[in-house]
Amino acid sequence: MLLQSRLKIQSLLILLALSLSFISCKVQLIAPYDDGMVQQIETTAKEIDRFYLIMLEVTPEEENGRAYATFQEQYINFEVELNSLLTKNKVKPVNEHSTRICEITLQLWRKYKAEHKEQDYLSDGEIKLNRKTFDDLFFAMLSAEKGKQIANNPPE
Repeated sequence: MLLQSRLKIQSLLILLALSLSFISCKVQLIAPYDDGMVQQIETTAKEIDRFYLIMLEVTPEEENGRAYATFQEQYINFEVELNSLLTKNKVKPVNEHSTRICEITLQLWRKYKAEHKEQDYLSDGEIKLNRKTFDDLFFAMLSAEKGKQIANNPPE
């Protein structure tokens, strides 16, 4: 009888300890904030903005000033950066939203690049629209990272 009581008490203590450890564990539903990712997003956003501003302000619409070949190397370099952002987001667990934003950004980059290559020209209106599109997408990327920072370190 004493042995049974002792086993019951030990079992209850083990269950209590396990319950407390489960209560105190933190379930993480989003990826952690990544300052390096924020820096890469900001740098890429600024460079793509500069790319479109130079195309708009410096190159003439006429005389083939906006020919695709003039910008081909920059298109490639930015696609490499966008691929890097996508890969970094894909490898993080519970990071579906940020990954999707990067996928959309890369898809649109490739689409706009293909349109420029096919037409061998971009109008002022197309440049302004492309610039605004990427501004919005990079804002979404940065907002997602800021949300992770707030979620992982809520204000008191």
